[in-house]
Amino acid sequence: MTASKRTIDVAIIGGGMFFDDIIGQTFKDFMRGGIAGALTSIGMSHMAADVADVEIRVCAVGTRSEKSGTAGRIVQWFSEDFPDGKIDACYGDAVWKDILATHKPDVLFVATPDHVHAEPILDALDAGCDVITEKPLCLTTSEADQIIAKARETGRIVAVDMHKRYDPFVREMMSKAPEQYGPINRVRTVLEEPLEVSTDIFAWAEQSNPFAYVGCHWLDVVHHYLGVKPVTVFATGQKNLLLNWDEHHKEIARRRGVDPSTFKRQHAIKTWDSVDVAVTYDNGMRGDYNNNWINPAEFEGAVNQEIELYGIYGRGYVDQQDRGYREAIIGDGSRTRNPSFGGRIHHIGGELEIFGYGKASIAAGMLAVIRRRILGESLEAIGDSYPTAASQRDVVRVIEAASVVAEKNYAHFEAGRGTPVTALLSDSEIQIIEPKS
Repeated sequence: MTASKRTIDVAIIGGGMFFDDIIGQTFKDFMRGGIAGALTSIGMSHMAADVADVEIRVCAVGTRSEKSGTAGRIVQWFSEDFPDGKIDACYGDAVWKDILATHKPDVLFVATPDHVHAEPILDALDAGCDVITEKPLCLTTSEADQIIAKARETGRIVAVDMHKRYDPFVREMMSKAPEQYGPINRVRTVLEEPLEVSTDIFAWAEQSNPFAYVGCHWLDVVHHYLGVKPVTVFATGQKNLLLNWDEHHKEIARRRGVDPSTFKRQHAIKTWDSVDVAVTYDNGMRGDYNNNWINPAEFEGAVNQEIELYGIYGRGYVDQQDRGYREAIIGDGSRTRNPSFGGRIHHIGGELEIFGYGKASIAAGMLAVIRRRILGESLEAIGDSYPTAASQRDVVRVIEAASVVAEKNYAHFEAGRGTPVTALLSDSEIQIIEPKS
């Protein structure tokens, strides 16, 4: 790329759960005003003048099914604000391959299901692209190692949208924790997604689990801010509601006073309701991660999320529902809102924009790409200024270990043998410790 080119072309694959609210609107903001205005949220505003004139363009959007028409809908949505922009809607089971070959983007943004991250990331790196991917990076250590090695080999950016590390409440607590709270004995986290995620929104719920899907956020926060490495992993989980969804959806319909036939999915969903993971770290600290994706729609918040640290000199606690924004609306009930994630602002004379840590995380990845591609900085100079693929290796290792351990403990429990399985993590392997039956 010549030094005179001050544009970054982005292709996006996958619609993503938060596409309209966060991903798509973030790129609309970048297309309209560049990235400079978002840098304060990641503590990088000193670079605003260097990148203020960089033009960011979306060149293609790809989704799997042409029948569903998701890519076309997204392109039409972009055209409402950018009628002169040319964005192609693309379809296919491996839609990124055609996009990489035809559009040759600078960046591939991966918003596909959890189990379909590794292949497009690797293909994009081979095609000379930088990558920003939704979390988790991938689901197995072998995939993570391939991505990390390929990124290093090709000299490309692989950024992961780990937005919880940019939550101002969480960042404030975690940044000062070691000094203020002293050595941390225990971390307790909760992240619960609404029931519609596993029963309505994600057709691929059986290919993942709630810990892999959202537990990765708290793993990233703990690993990033506390600098700890996981040593042992213990995990159990529950398979009640979703595994028997063919029956339970009828009771939920009865309680809500609706016809069961209106439910999008009415058959058994072979995945976990919840997964609970205990990690022991190299400094002796314990991390407890509790995740589900069956939180009732009637719950007051979009999600239930909290993190608590227990240090020897103090403790800290961040809970989304306690941030102070509650409202009651006829027909919607009493609800808590979280504009810190993706708040809206429409200033007089301006256009709709978003602010918050959902946008901040994407800005961190985009800035890293701009620094490498346009400012000519080395990967070493850019460093860990964004959530790198390498930073996610331990996150992925815990996800993989927990998935295996939870399944084995579930089988032992069903057979009346308790939950005796755990995992020992070294740099080179995950050792499953399981007593003989």
